Amino acid sequence: MSNRNFLVIVDGTKEMDVALQYACVRAKKTNGHLILASFIKPIDVLTTKSVGDIMKNEAREEAEANLHKASAYVKEETGIAATLHVREGEILEELLKLIEDEKNISVLILAANIDEKKGPGPIISSILTKNYARFNIPVMIVPSNFSKDHIKEIG
Repeated sequence: MSNRNFLVIVDGTKEMDVALQYACVRAKKTNGHLILASFIKPIDVLTTKSVGDIMKNEAREEAEANLHKASAYVKEETGIAATLHVREGEILEELLKLIEDEKNISVLILAANIDEKKGPGPIISSILTKNYARFNIPVMIVPSNFSKDHIKEIG
């Protein structure tokens, strides 16, 4: 296995699908590995502890289901068994902690929303505007309008 480890954030979005496809092509071509991470945002609702726990458990179940679905796709496309992470907390802070904790991550692959009204997405916007200096790995941004064939061609 190469030392190239591609990190993809699994959040169930259309953009994530493109980032995952691109990461699979890159990992396969470089004999690399995939690391998939899902983040559970803190619950901001004022509720009783039991209701909060139920909401947290539901969010964890959804995150784990998304990870397993993405992992199955990775296995089917590449034959690689991805490493899976679920983190709880603010996405950007937990992402930075994951990158710090897992010293073997080579690159973060994100896909940008191409709808000009919505912007590229909250993580990309945050990285590009105020948090770029906090990353100690390259961040690759793939336009979300790339087709699977185009990804295979350029990956």
